[in-house]
Amino acid sequence: MWSGVDPVSGYWFPAIALLGLVAVGAIWDVHRRRIPNRLMVILAAVGLCVSLWLRPLPLALLLSLSGFLAGGVVWLTPYLFRMVGAADLKLAAAVGIWLGPLAVLRVSFHAALIGGGMALLWLVWRQGVLGSWVFVSTLPRTLRVGGGDVRPPSMSLGTLPFAVALLIGVGLELLGVSLVGGVR
Repeated sequence: MWSGVDPVSGYWFPAIALLGLVAVGAIWDVHRRRIPNRLMVILAAVGLCVSLWLRPLPLALLLSLSGFLAGGVVWLTPYLFRMVGAADLKLAAAVGIWLGPLAVLRVSFHAALIGGGMALLWLVWRQGVLGSWVFVSTLPRTLRVGGGDVRPPSMSLGTLPFAVALLIGVGLELLGVSLVGGVR
């Protein structure tokens, strides 16, 4: 793993700290549908300290900055299309400080798969199977040329706590498990 935040190599404290902080964000997201900025700052600051503790200064800064950018950039488009919230984007960027660019991209891939599954389950639970089919079949017609909302407000089904998907993605990454290829 790029970051050194790897329970397999013996760095248990950073892995547990990362999971704990992301779990606090996920719990907050479930209950309040928002994650406080102060938690993001704590997550980012502790991640930078851990990075500096585990590796030399130039490498630590390079990996942390590139992980921050990778985690933020990968979620920028979904954020702009209102598929995830700003807190989810900031959480992914802060996780990138801990894990570095390649690992945060894997976390994001897994989180997208898990979040998509959560959305489908939520849709079926809220609309039923037939209602879900009607909702999904009308989505292509709701996109407007030139930007704007992805769907009209009347079609909104509420929000999902996407931080839960990010938490599961972080856990899978720390365990070295891939949803598409087994164990790395």
